[in-house]
Amino acid sequence: MSEPKSTSRTTRTETYAVRVYKQYFNFGSAHFLIFGDGSREELHGHNYKVEVEVEGEPIAGDLVLDFIVFKPIVKSICDGLDHRTLLPRSNPNLELVEHADRVEARHRDGSYFCFPRRDVLVLDLPNTSTEMLATFIANKILDELPSRIPDARLRSLAVSVEESPGQAGIFKVRFGSDAAAD
Repeated sequence: MSEPKSTSRTTRTETYAVRVYKQYFNFGSAHFLIFGDGSREELHGHNYKVEVEVEGEPIAGDLVLDFIVFKPIVKSICDGLDHRTLLPRSNPNLELVEHADRVEARHRDGSYFCFPRRDVLVLDLPNTSTEMLATFIANKILDELPSRIPDARLRSLAVSVEESPGQAGIFKVRFGSDAAAD
């Protein structure tokens, strides 16, 4: 972390961040939310857009992260979600049975879905809200970074998943001494 710098008026802390929000950071997927009361919305789809911001200390080359290495990580995650029906694995109101050729989903209201296996992605999430999808994407990024950018010195990572213009869910995680900042 940069040392605070004193000026005649105040002390300041300098931070560095990068943000990526390429047009190709998108995925089209079907899903349905399961609400707090256990009811569900109708199966429908969105053309999601993803934006990622990383705050950290500069590494070699005076970069927080090298865009050339970082962008393919985000694109690959988006591509893995594209053209799939997204289902939450850990929602108590939805029973999933995964077969080699299909995934069956039965909601507590009695509705039943049977999807071809190749068209479904079962996520280790309690729901498929934009906030939970942002969490999923952030965790996938964090899984990839140590092998792809081993010298990265992150202070925070924020992922935004927009499901329609002006409407997005955001997940942010802080690391180290910055974790207590919020």
